[in-house]
Amino acid sequence: MAETLTAATAEIKISFSGDEARGALAALGLRAGEGRRRTIHFWDSPRRGGDGISLPFLERGVIFRLRVDDGDHGDEREMDMTVKLRPCPPLPPEWQKNLKDEDEEWEFRIEEDRTGPAFRPMLSASLQDDRKADEELVESALRPERGALDGLLTKPHRHLLRDAVELEKGDLKGLRALGPVRAVRWKQDWDTLPHSVALEEWSVKDLHFLEVSVRADIADATRTEELLAQALRNRDVDLPRTGEMKTRLVLTALARDLAP
Repeated sequence: MAETLTAATAEIKISFSGDEARGALAALGLRAGEGRRRTIHFWDSPRRGGDGISLPFLERGVIFRLRVDDGDHGDEREMDMTVKLRPCPPLPPEWQKNLKDEDEEWEFRIEEDRTGPAFRPMLSASLQDDRKADEELVESALRPERGALDGLLTKPHRHLLRDAVELEKGDLKGLRALGPVRAVRWKQDWDTLPHSVALEEWSVKDLHFLEVSVRADIADATRTEELLAQALRNRDVDLPRTGEMKTRLVLTALARDLAP
């Protein structure tokens, strides 16, 4: 029987949307030309129903995400393919700890997601595979055919999906690519925080987000939440009224054009 999981680290996030995001960007002096530009795609099997757009995999807690660095034509770009389980289900023993394979460049991480202003902890697990961008492989995965994601998933991805959520290769045939999301990411050191602060802007359709995040040990998570909130106030950034779940909002917006 799977044991109760605990995480050693937490990702503390404060997410701004719409005018709040634009105001935070201006107050923080973030310039797109100084950040790392990348393009993000997700996969799901959108359906249209009486209650709006249904995203079966997201509702099951399974997120498929591809990030590809932007760059000039001919430049060698980086990309990463991630399978994220949020909330994290009970995991079998072999997946109950963080894992890293330096040779194959993949990492499995269990941690808490804490999104302000409430900062309620949600356990998540993710397996990220880093590699050089393969333009042909990416183009194939983004085709409108169902099941086109298949080539981007590695053996560790498939083993995690099978072991943790009982999803086999055939269960993924209905997946459709959702995107692109245009993103810019900055990393900064703020003197009151012990670790680097990541700032990421997302733009898609009429949606606009800015997420500010920092990682911390679980023992320091509550204090880090306070420090991050105060650091933003010190920079004349008003905290958001609500914590937006940007992934769900973005996937729903992208799915409207594909849902049958």
